[in-house]
Amino acid sequence: MNAFFVAQTTMDLFDELENLALSATYEAPEDESSTTPHDPDHATIKMWQDRFGYTYDEAAALISITKSTPMTSAQQPMITPAQARTIYLLKLDGPLSTPSKVKEIANLPAIPECHLGSSDDGSSMFCKVDGRAKLAIENWLSVHNKDFRPLFVPFGRAYKELSSTSLYPTLGIDTTLPQFRPQDLQFLDHAHSFGQKKDQFPVWYFFYGTLASAPKLCSLLSLPDEEAPVLLKASVKGGKMETWGNGKYNALINGSEDSRIDGWVYMVISEEYEDALRKYETEAYEVVKCEIEMEGKNVQGCTSRFTGAVD
Repeated sequence: MNAFFVAQTTMDLFDELENLALSATYEAPEDESSTTPHDPDHATIKMWQDRFGYTYDEAAALISITKSTPMTSAQQPMITPAQARTIYLLKLDGPLSTPSKVKEIANLPAIPECHLGSSDDGSSMFCKVDGRAKLAIENWLSVHNKDFRPLFVPFGRAYKELSSTSLYPTLGIDTTLPQFRPQDLQFLDHAHSFGQKKDQFPVWYFFYGTLASAPKLCSLLSLPDEEAPVLLKASVKGGKMETWGNGKYNALINGSEDSRIDGWVYMVISEEYEDALRKYETEAYEVVKCEIEMEGKNVQGCTSRFTGAVD
């Protein structure tokens, strides 16, 4: 995932701005009113919200992690956007034996979601954490329990984190640019729409490859014969089609604002169906918002955008 949108100048800019923001948080003076040495100030959090589309809690957590990571060399530790959003299943064991302990150690806003799984010693409990939490846990262990080795299992699904307060992430739009950042409602004639919401179902999904097939969807979603999926012709703007894996797989990436990709749309009715689609796409893709044109009208929906290096 280190080659996050390598082929796209706009995403290169995103990474550079992210690194600049990280550097700024290291150099920011401590706020004497902070309750802890690593509490980020409001101005820094606001900058991260405006530039990168994070929620207030997400920005505060990531800034705190990067500021509290101990120095092991003259170079400041960094975490890229791609690393931050990678999802893992963490085995609950040792000093990380309960979700509450994980929440405390990783400075999470809520107790992480738990799953029952299997490991070498039989059934085990796991909790879901992202790359930011993984970094915080490893940092804590390096100080308090160097001998313990946590088990992080990559959660092989397309990443999904749709901001409700900005356009991030949207196909073909660099949300770090000023014209795409959220504006104060007092300066707007009407409330701004930020596209598809994270947990909103049903949701239109735009397909452009192997998923644009009724038999494939029937098999993937375990649909009965009498519930054959209905696919409608559609197109999205802001995308460009490439390939990866030596031409084996299609890769939808950001294109110019006026570019258009033809394909099909399908209405995903539940989170269970969406989860099956995300698992099929794997962590090589991420779910993004998009504007879909179908049957002479525009609707808000989602699609899968490639996150690696194209051929």
